[in-house]
Amino acid sequence: MCNDTDAEGVVSEAELARLSDLFRRFEGADNPLSVSCREAEAEFNSTIEKIYSEKVVPAFESITLARFRSYTRNICRLRISRQDPPFPCV
Repeated sequence: MCNDTDAEGVVSEAELARLSDLFRRFEGADNPLSVSCREAEAEFNSTIEKIYSEKVVPAFESITLARFRSYTRNICRLRISRQDPPFPCV
């Protein structure tokens, strides 16, 4: 996915915006043990798994869930860092 230009558009803009919002809520949380932080992380992970099983696996069998999750997290970090003041994890 990272180097394959055919992979463009697998994750829609709306999905990426939602994932970025969830990522910001748990990765940049003041209290990583809070209920809202854990809920955001759980929703992020379940959304990643759903997109992976529905869109990525059928088109790109060689991409693992771990690789897809890692790549998506990096994209979320980059998006957040462009939108707001420096994100703590960049």
